[in-house]
Amino acid sequence: MASGPVPPVGSIGVVATGGIIGWGIRLLTFSRYNHAFIVGPGGLLVEAQPGGARIGHISMYPKAVYNSDKVIPDETRLAIWETALGFAQANNGKGIGYNWLDDAALGLRFFGVWSNWIAGRIARQDRLQCAQLCDLAYSLNGIHLFDDGRLPLAVDPGDLRETF
Repeated sequence: MASGPVPPVGSIGVVATGGIIGWGIRLLTFSRYNHAFIVGPGGLLVEAQPGGARIGHISMYPKAVYNSDKVIPDETRLAIWETALGFAQANNGKGIGYNWLDDAALGLRFFGVWSNWIAGRIARQDRLQCAQLCDLAYSLNGIHLFDDGRLPLAVDPGDLRETF
């Protein structure tokens, strides 16, 4: 299990994971972080994966950083968790997933490439990467993490970290 206190339910965790994909995401997004998730009771978590959002445990990410200090009412924290859990239970239990086209659309925004196709792909709520899952769980429960005019769901783990 995780060492130290378990972050409050509904917290966002961000982390730098190993491997070439994690390195590539950090490089392309100019961030120290490449993965994000929502914390649940007892240290459970919901995280997006290409094959579908899934339930895990924070012990998988011992170096994660959390927005634990963010003042959020307990009932809202629970609602955020329940929303994230719903993403993991969607599609007959397979969870909401994403694919390389979703990666490409988000990646292109970093290089100033923009089109209606890119905007439409990013804004889809039926295809969620990790940071998008966190952002949407918060916004569906009345907490808007960004007020900078960005397209909804145009977010990466480093963007989330900047809101802590």
